[in-house]
Amino acid sequence: MKSSSIKSWEKLLLLLAYASPFVFPLYLVRFSVYGIPFTVLESFCYLFFAVFLLAVLLKTRKIRWERPARWYYLSAFVLFLGATLGVITAPHYIALPSGVLMDSQQAALGVWKGWVVAPMLFFFVFTQVVDSGDKLKKLLLNFIYSGALVALLAYVWGIVDAGFTYDFRLSGFFESANYLSLYLGPPLLLGVYYLLQENFLRRREEFYSLVSVTVMAHALFLTQSYAAIIGVFGALGLYILVLLVRYKFGMKKLVAGLAGLVILLLAIMISQWNSPKFQQFMDFENRSSSTVRLEIYEVASGLISDYPLTGVGPGLFQGYYQTKGPDILGKAPMEWNIPHPHNIFLAFWLNAGIPGLLALLAFLILAHVRLTYPVIALWGIVIHGLFDTPFWKNDLSMIFWFVIGAILILQTYGSSAPKKPAAPIRKRAGIRRSSSARARKLKA
Repeated sequence: MKSSSIKSWEKLLLLLAYASPFVFPLYLVRFSVYGIPFTVLESFCYLFFAVFLLAVLLKTRKIRWERPARWYYLSAFVLFLGATLGVITAPHYIALPSGVLMDSQQAALGVWKGWVVAPMLFFFVFTQVVDSGDKLKKLLLNFIYSGALVALLAYVWGIVDAGFTYDFRLSGFFESANYLSLYLGPPLLLGVYYLLQENFLRRREEFYSLVSVTVMAHALFLTQSYAAIIGVFGALGLYILVLLVRYKFGMKKLVAGLAGLVILLLAIMISQWNSPKFQQFMDFENRSSSTVRLEIYEVASGLISDYPLTGVGPGLFQGYYQTKGPDILGKAPMEWNIPHPHNIFLAFWLNAGIPGLLALLAFLILAHVRLTYPVIALWGIVIHGLFDTPFWKNDLSMIFWFVIGAILILQTYGSSAPKKPAAPIRKRAGIRRSSSARARKLKA
């Protein structure tokens, strides 16, 4: 194969990889082929995989299985097996209390196809194509910009009076404000990380990232998702602790960093103190978001006791919640339309059984074998996931695999991180002296 042909395939694959973050929200654009539903996002994943497979068949590319990739791929295969087992063992139909007969096999198969298989194919090709830290930096910047674009579009939806929920939370073009917050958390954290770096790519990109972070942070605040805010601040707090251990920062710097986070968090709490949502959040006696979530956890635990190995099947939690929830709770649930168990570990267990839970734990362990900077986004996903459900949705699944893939790529090709934050602007703008010049000054 000629080198020019090989370069053409490489350019095409990289172009698709660089464009991928902007395709994540396009799961909302749907169509059917011979009665089979697809989304633009799902179709993009199949196209990406098909181009890569064709390149392999034409011998312009080779599949790499070196460590640690093989362990990530093995964990992904375990998750695939768990989700597939959930589809096979799912009942054909579920009779809902409303009288509707839910085609649970079809629903589980649709979730398996769009939330598991397609994003997993993307993860495999993504980690094969992006083979350097520099390429990944450009791709992660595109991810940050895509998050800012989603936030801007959410503002537009809000202006036309269609992007706010009934309780005045920004949701944009998503079904709920929580979905918008789940989307914005990872690119926001990566944007903050880039702004803290000393050796940034270029000043123009630093400015774009600053604007992106500002837009995403404001949009995240308008979602009024306390779980997302806890996720972002928790991830940043972990980042400071890692810097302390890795670089032996003094106690003053640690206290200053943590104090800054606490002050900002307190400011947000004070601004929300008298809001109805915050009052509901703190109410554990009456019907509120907190008491509903406690019921969800109780039902989820009961379903795990009934289906410990296989879970209930991909995307079938709501059906089981409505049919078995009253028996588990001993009363009618406060809310009936609960699509997810609002916890990432419960969600993996219920959607993909024990194999799904083990795969999630394996990813978390592998991601910390050698720390790389995208782990800050993973921290945000997991902390937010203690109160909500990342992954089990089209775009959120893509973001999860995107972050895991970025960690794998840097563990294979790039430099480790988190890195030491940037020097103050005044110091960064000053003239850097050579080590010999500093030595002469000390002798003098």
